[in-house]
Amino acid sequence: MTLQQFRYIVEIAKHNSISKAASALYVTQPSISKSVQELESELGITILDRTNKGVIFTKDGTDLLFYAKMLLEQMESVVYHFNKQKATDLTRFSISSQHYGFAIEAVANLMDYFAERNYELTIREGKTTDVIDDVYASRSILGILSVTDLNKNFFERYFSSKSLVFTPLTSLKQHVFLRKEHPLAHLKSITLEQLENYPYLTYQQDDVLLHFAEEVIDVDNIGKLVYLKDRGAMNNLLANTDGYNLGTGCIVNNYMNPNIISIPIEEGSLIQLGLVKRNDVFLPEELMIYINFLTTALKKSVPKMDY
Repeated sequence: MTLQQFRYIVEIAKHNSISKAASALYVTQPSISKSVQELESELGITILDRTNKGVIFTKDGTDLLFYAKMLLEQMESVVYHFNKQKATDLTRFSISSQHYGFAIEAVANLMDYFAERNYELTIREGKTTDVIDDVYASRSILGILSVTDLNKNFFERYFSSKSLVFTPLTSLKQHVFLRKEHPLAHLKSITLEQLENYPYLTYQQDDVLLHFAEEVIDVDNIGKLVYLKDRGAMNNLLANTDGYNLGTGCIVNNYMNPNIISIPIEEGSLIQLGLVKRNDVFLPEELMIYINFLTTALKKSVPKMDY
């Protein structure tokens, strides 16, 4: 078992193809195939199912992929730690977050604060599961996510099982995001029933357990549904269609389309925004500065009635 084999596995996952992985790594396809077969033989598992449409990771293969990514990133951390020349006077850390404009505004303010120093920041934006996995695997030192009154007990147990600590920042009522010209935009509050005939725009994926969804709503009962991964695409569709999205209600000036507004959901869930980290990790001073910018940006963006 070698790190090179793990690199092959990660690259195959990135491209969903052995041949494309070989091309990206400047090696031959047979050499990658042989290496994967040797790893399968050594571990006594099947890593890949080979089909006419490409390769699919088995359950064992998916588990191995998780460890491969973690080991490679840990190796990079070791190299970075002992590379004194690169590390000199360099501030470096990674943050993972759900799709929140205030988290990005805080990064912009941090960049201004670091104007006179060298830095290397990694900002990962993704689903709830992505944020938790990043922090658990130490790909990110800090995660920014939300829990609701519906899944709070589940998450408390889940965080404990992963040796993670969740620190609340604020609690907000669930809101609906929509454009100023939306037929429901004149209302002071909106029910889920009133939204039934409009397209639902969501970051949630259909393979994600409801507990991990960013917006707690049963997509099986939605007639018009659009899945998105990019916050920019979400902003553009919200600002130019009658689609809607559920969330915190936070409006972040300069980081959201000005045509987007938020309105409270009647009897909506309570959303608790907070930070998640490993319980064996101490946050450096530079990260505490980011958290200060984050809380300030969050305070500015929350709906007036929630603050």
